[in-house]
Amino acid sequence: MNAISSTSMSGGSTATQFMTPEELRYAVNGSWAITPKSLAPTRGVGTDTRSDLSGRVFFALYGDRHDAHDHLLDAVRAGARILVVEESKWGRIRLSAQPSAAVLLVSDTRKALQDTARSWRQSLVGTSVVGITGSAGKTTTRRLIEGVLATKFRGSASPKSFNNDIGVPITLCGGRRGDDYLLAEIGMNAPGEIESLSALARPDIAVITMVGRAHLEGLGSLDSIMREKFELVSSLSSGGLAVVRGDNSLLDAALEGALSTGVRVVRFGEGPMNHVRLRSRTVRSEGGQDLEIEVCGRKFGVRLALDGAHNAMNALAAIAIGIDRGLSDEEIARGLISVRATEMRFVRQQIGGLTIYNDAYNANPDAVLAALATFTEMVPANQRRVTVLGDMLELGELGPSLHAEIGRAVGRGVGGLPPDIAIFIGALSAHSAQECADAGTCRVIHVPNLSPDSIMRVVSEFASGDAILLKGSRGCALERLLASLQERLAA
Repeated sequence: MNAISSTSMSGGSTATQFMTPEELRYAVNGSWAITPKSLAPTRGVGTDTRSDLSGRVFFALYGDRHDAHDHLLDAVRAGARILVVEESKWGRIRLSAQPSAAVLLVSDTRKALQDTARSWRQSLVGTSVVGITGSAGKTTTRRLIEGVLATKFRGSASPKSFNNDIGVPITLCGGRRGDDYLLAEIGMNAPGEIESLSALARPDIAVITMVGRAHLEGLGSLDSIMREKFELVSSLSSGGLAVVRGDNSLLDAALEGALSTGVRVVRFGEGPMNHVRLRSRTVRSEGGQDLEIEVCGRKFGVRLALDGAHNAMNALAAIAIGIDRGLSDEEIARGLISVRATEMRFVRQQIGGLTIYNDAYNANPDAVLAALATFTEMVPANQRRVTVLGDMLELGELGPSLHAEIGRAVGRGVGGLPPDIAIFIGALSAHSAQECADAGTCRVIHVPNLSPDSIMRVVSEFASGDAILLKGSRGCALERLLASLQERLAA
């Protein structure tokens, strides 16, 4: 299971005070199998025995392939002070003759984690909770908002892309009493998820980065995705702030409904109806971009270290929140420039004589088109360009046609210029490869999967001086190509 700590923060000491044992027991409606040795507050929550659990509450979660009830002794060794365990499994567990951790029995450990987060959220009086959702850009927007707010305020944010029914509770439990803000990513794969997670987070500010073609397998249509994303705005109380991507007719009617409930709405985008508007964008040859922003007729400039028009849009959401929180133009600009690309989100790296643009964290059709456009504007026309695109997953019955659309886009050249070589990886990407080959504008290669032989075949196409884009869904694990390149260089 993923990293566990509930202590992600922007400033101050890493030592935190969380619930007392009795507050925890009351929140989860549990009973002590082994009573705690101290009534002092704990230090947070955890779900991964590989992390530092010193003084923390460890929730024994389980799934199809992993059961943390089998690793309780590891949790104790990692410093866990309280183990939250399912009562039905406790009878078969033996820790030691004198365990150092207390044991709290519950009917369902996942529900107990959520109940803990719900109770802790209620105690965060005066902390502005910002919920961030969207078909793409959640993590980058969260990092940009954090960069801006941290110039003046103290707060915490989702560790990595923690946006589901485990990650959101961990994020909430990472908030500290007295914090100014807490940033929580809110994701979904199926109907109803954003509504339930919003009820848990109870945001004061809701951000929708964009509504695009992701998770169509579970939701069926773009209109359904829009309605699901808008559940985050619907969860706001009167006086709450909705920061939403403008230039989108699907959102207009829903936004009128939000205004009628007393929610404040700020639109961001390029069109004249947006409150925070991108007027111009200049790409910097060394990376990054300069933006001219207009807010209610007033213009000012900011610089981003991040590339791409899509990240300029993400920055507008952070600017809107910074203005709402009373930050100066200088504070907003300083916060934005501090944010760097990370975690396979259009990270530029040199491997040998190759320039790699690694955007392989995840993919959907709109995100792939944005990556292709950014790649085109970043790479000089006289440099050989290679695009490596993996399957886009969770698109349901529209998967073949959407992959074909991407193939046509690559063939005609997103941003005006097709690549020299287009490599498509995966079964669905066969549709992309066929459409791209029909365009006849570049050399096209398709491999059905990234087997060891296929990896070697793909890597053998790269030549010194190439610029290479990697983009695909997480399940494709395109970063394996980088590992092969590094091994080849080390040989």
